[in-house]
Amino acid sequence: MSAGALLQLTVEHLRGSVVPFSFSFEKGKKLTIVYGENGTGKSTLCDAFDLLGNGNVGSLDGRGLGTTKRYWQSVGKLPIDIKVSLSTSSGDCTATIGKKDVVVIPDEHRPSVEVLRRSQILGLVEAKPAERYGAISRFIDVSGVEDSESSLRKLILEVVREQQTALTRVNENREQIERFWLAAGKPLADARAWAGLEIQKDPADIDRRRVAIDGLIATWEPVSKFPLKHQMLAGKLKAASDELVRAKAALAAINEEAASDYLAVLDILQAAQRHFRQHPDPAVCPLCESSEKAAGLAAEVDRRVNAQHLAGKLKESKSQVDAKEREVQQAMQRITDLEQSARNDAAALEASCKHNELPAGTACPAFPVPADLAQWQTWLDDQAALVAQWREASDECVDAKKFVTTLRTSLEALELNEQLAGELETLLPALQRTLAVVEQERKKFTDGILAAIATRVGELYDLVHPGEGLNKISLELDAAKRASLEISTDFGGMHNAPPQAYFSDSHLDTLGLCVFLALAERELPAETILVLDDVLGSVDEPHVDRVIDMLYDEAKRFRHCVIATHYGPWRQKYRWGFLRNGQCQFVELTRWSMDKGISLTKSVPDIEKLRLALAESRPDVQVVCSKAGVVLEAVLDFLTLLYGCRVARRLDGNYTLGDLLPAVDKKLRSALCVEHREEDALGAVTYTARPLAAHLDKLESIAQARNVFGCHFNTASFGLPDNDAMMFAGEVLALAEALVDPEAGWPRSNKSGSYWATSGETRRLHPLQKPS
Repeated sequence: MSAGALLQLTVEHLRGSVVPFSFSFEKGKKLTIVYGENGTGKSTLCDAFDLLGNGNVGSLDGRGLGTTKRYWQSVGKLPIDIKVSLSTSSGDCTATIGKKDVVVIPDEHRPSVEVLRRSQILGLVEAKPAERYGAISRFIDVSGVEDSESSLRKLILEVVREQQTALTRVNENREQIERFWLAAGKPLADARAWAGLEIQKDPADIDRRRVAIDGLIATWEPVSKFPLKHQMLAGKLKAASDELVRAKAALAAINEEAASDYLAVLDILQAAQRHFRQHPDPAVCPLCESSEKAAGLAAEVDRRVNAQHLAGKLKESKSQVDAKEREVQQAMQRITDLEQSARNDAAALEASCKHNELPAGTACPAFPVPADLAQWQTWLDDQAALVAQWREASDECVDAKKFVTTLRTSLEALELNEQLAGELETLLPALQRTLAVVEQERKKFTDGILAAIATRVGELYDLVHPGEGLNKISLELDAAKRASLEISTDFGGMHNAPPQAYFSDSHLDTLGLCVFLALAERELPAETILVLDDVLGSVDEPHVDRVIDMLYDEAKRFRHCVIATHYGPWRQKYRWGFLRNGQCQFVELTRWSMDKGISLTKSVPDIEKLRLALAESRPDVQVVCSKAGVVLEAVLDFLTLLYGCRVARRLDGNYTLGDLLPAVDKKLRSALCVEHREEDALGAVTYTARPLAAHLDKLESIAQARNVFGCHFNTASFGLPDNDAMMFAGEVLALAEALVDPEAGWPRSNKSGSYWATSGETRRLHPLQKPS
């Protein structure tokens, strides 16, 4: 989201906000200080930001409550009643409690929030290394690189295993080739050279030889079966011939038995019978054309045909003779066909024996084959041993091809594994070098970030503890442990000393604060709202002012900084302008109650209160004069301390105007001059001198007005005009305005070496030292 300026925060029913509470942010001020005593609701405001940015109410963490979500709402309210809204110049967003998580709508306006609480400060320093690493892990998150390193290490192990496997296979391939070489009788001096020549043999040549041999075997097979086939057909011919002889004998017997004219007449009668079936009632005899006895002629023919009982037998016998004659002819034809097939297959066998792809020395049958098939069995028996030789030769071809293929595969595998082993031998060192580079760069990256964080922690720490020699902070990852962060410093000549062992609580608190700020700076601070909840609890007085100054400077880096504190002196220093008030908005929380919840008021600096009192239409003289006296004491206290003026010492340390005003002697008064910085529309800067002597001289002459009007009940004031009191108060205001910038505060810095100045040199106080 775009980092717009904060406008207003509204909190409803979150913890202490029992009634809706809102406060507006002052325009142009990136630092908001929320002051309040304990129990006024400071942490609730911090929780509101935490809920918006992180979906959490962190003030309840670590209190033994387990899941704290059920305690987020105000007493008597439900989680759905919680609502936190933030208005900014770039858009508004609202956080509510959903069924599972905190819901911020719209999400694109959800702010980035970093919250540090008093309870967390020591945690950053005193936590276990693994827990401390968790606080900074997002800044040095190199999990992707670590995953790559892990993958690279696995790859190296795989390459080592592959290399070992490849070398093992190289040895196996060599041993296998040597076994082939030995089995072949060591035809050459070198097994590999021999293998190289062997695999040059064309497997197609072997295939052609095997095809020729198999062809020879294939043509032998049908030739070898002809004797049996001839024997079977000859048997069938003899059986058919014998049956024909028997059929003819049966026909002859029937012919002898029949009358001499039977056969001739039978044919005529059968022909007449067929005629009469088509013409059952003839008028005349179809043979003689006589009408005499024509009636009943068809019936007479049927009677005479049926009366001749030998007719069926004769017909059947003739049919059997015809059938047997056909069977004999068919048997003789089969033998003729077989003999022709035998001659053809014998010619094919002879042709196979002459195939030019047959291996030299292949034994073949003796040709020509016998002309008579009856003699083939003897010829076949004489050649039977050749078939076994041919089959063996065919198997040898198959084995030869397999051997060449196996040898070629072994040699190719040897060459491939040698190549692979060589590539892995080159790859492995490269991978190891790459891993070393990646590890080095990762360590360089993380060490660089940690060094930068440590350096920044040291810089911030030195702002709080200048000259104490405790700013040499070191953050290092433990190389022997994963995700483990060690923090150390130099102390008393000891290097890499754990600060927890030697630093005071105050020093550890400020160190934890500096660590948090250094971390927060690294994550888009210009888009981050920094929230500090009561972080000055144990910081001792001498260091508080420096912590405050550091926080003022740090606030500029962030989108906005909210500091909740119950540190009373901060409030007083703000009231007196000792702080850079112009940079911050000071919000004061008043007493909390169940009825009103969180209430706030605006703290007004005392100089501003004096100006407001003087501006009233009917000012209270006693109030105005009293406030003016306090402001004048503050101005004189500042000048006498700054220039080391002589003031009578008091046991109680309380000094009056009578002590302080004369201490600013004439030499110093005449030298005191404040230059006011002015800048025109074009950016040109000029300074206007404002001497302080006239103000101090006049105040010295009318200082008694403070005692008369502002300090005590005094009847003398009855006769004096109120204008005397107002004149005193006005002169005090003029002196204070000449010296103090309402935005930048008091001129306390002597970095120029020539004068005292405020931040940005909006006021320059001369001289640098008291005139002698």
